[in-house]
Formats: sequence, structure tokens, C-alpha cells
Amino acid sequence: MNKPHYINSRYYQNERTLILNPTIPLTQPSKKSRKPSFLKSLLFVLVIFSVFIGYSAYAGGPIPDDGWVTEFDRDHITVRHHGNVTHGDDVFVILSKNDCASAVWITRIYTEAQNDFTPIIEKYLPYKLQNLSNAADQGYTTGQLVSVRPFMNGHTALVYFGEYPVSTFLKWFRSGDEYQIEIIKANQQLLAQEYAETNEDIVSIEPTEFFDIQVNSYYFAGFNKALVTAQKQCQDLGIIALS
Repeated sequence: MNKPHYINSRYYQNERTLILNPTIPLTQPSKKSRKPSFLKSLLFVLVIFSVFIGYSAYAGGPIPDDGWVTEFDRDHITVRHHGNVTHGDDVFVILSKNDCASAVWITRIYTEAQNDFTPIIEKYLPYKLQNLSNAADQGYTTGQLVSVRPFMNGHTALVYFGEYPVSTFLKWFRSGDEYQIEIIKANQQLLAQEYAETNEDIVSIEPTEFFDIQVNSYYFAGFNKALVTAQKQCQDLGIIALS
């Protein structure tokens, strides 16, 4: 569960946005990620959030933007936003008081597709990311399916996109546009073209067999301000813990 995610930056002529594109080979050495216990604690936090937030899972096109919501517990600060296609499929950016310079990116997915998820647990799902304000601003990345639990008429899953410096998040989404993320079916040609080399941990599934809705989008207006504020609150949380 500690394998790295590769997301490289790419600028376009107007330099308004920064997209995600994992072109580094999966065998290339990278910065060591956090211990599994840290990720497990984050999953626990998200489960708690799900209980208190409630889950409004429905599809129905764009809905009014309620902005980015900041939530606290003893050790973490989370900035989250609901999905525009399936409302309850939130995106979470989570900071730990032990390291306020970086944040973890996790997305929640609700699916009513009936299937056995066991073969793809801890595998990496291929994703396409698209800036809906700029057709040229698109790229590919992977998300690790770290948890699937029965919920309502189907399952709720958590997908881990990795841990990155806060400064990197601020560059990626500085334009504040609406971004669409989509689980795609990746054949060998696409894997070789967009992911530099194939790897058995990147699964080439038929997405509809596991996820009845494979796409969602999120407004990033106000994200940078919310994240900078959360980072300051995270630093204060660490100071309080030491006092």
C-alpha cells in the first residue's frame, strides 16, 4: 500500500493550470511514503466523517457550489468538497499535525454495481483528469482502491491518490476551475503511452462492472484559500499539542 503515485506537472501556453500526468516509470525510485498505519488512521477518520456528515448519493448533473468545508479532529485537518455528479462522492485533502507541509488526497465513491471487489482491492485504478474550462488541459494518473464497504444499496469505496506537498496542490489547482475525474478502461497501448510502462498493479478493468457511475467533477474555486488557511490551522494544532 506504500507504492508511489507519479504525477508530473505540465504547463500550457497560458500557464493558467497545471495538470496531472504520471509519466515516470513505476520502477523509478521515489521519496518514501508514509507508514501504512498513517493511511489506516486516515481511513478511520474518513469513516467517522461519513457517519456524521451523512451520505447523499445521487446523480443529477451540476448543483450549486457549497464551497470547501474544513473539518477537524485531534490530529488532522481535512478540506473537502462534494461532487457535482454524485453529491456524496467527496474529495478530501487531509493534513496531519505532524507534517503540515504535505497533504493526502483521497476520494470517496458510491457505487450500486454488484460485483466482488476483492481482486482489485489495493490495486491502482487508471484515471483521466480534465479541466472543464480548458479542453487541452487533461492528463492521467492512478488512484489506489484502499477500502470498499457495503453501504445502502451498494458499496462505498475510498481511493487514495497519494501524498504531495501543499505547495504542489496550490500549483495544480490555482486556476480554480471545475475538474472532472474519470475511471477509465486502460488497454496496453494506453498504459504504455500514458503511464510510461505497464505494471500488474494498474488494473485494466471494465469500469462499469464495478462502478455504475465512473465520472465526477469538483469545483476548485476557493480551494487554494481554504488549503492555505487549513495549513495555518494545522500548524497551530501542532503547537497546541506540544504545549
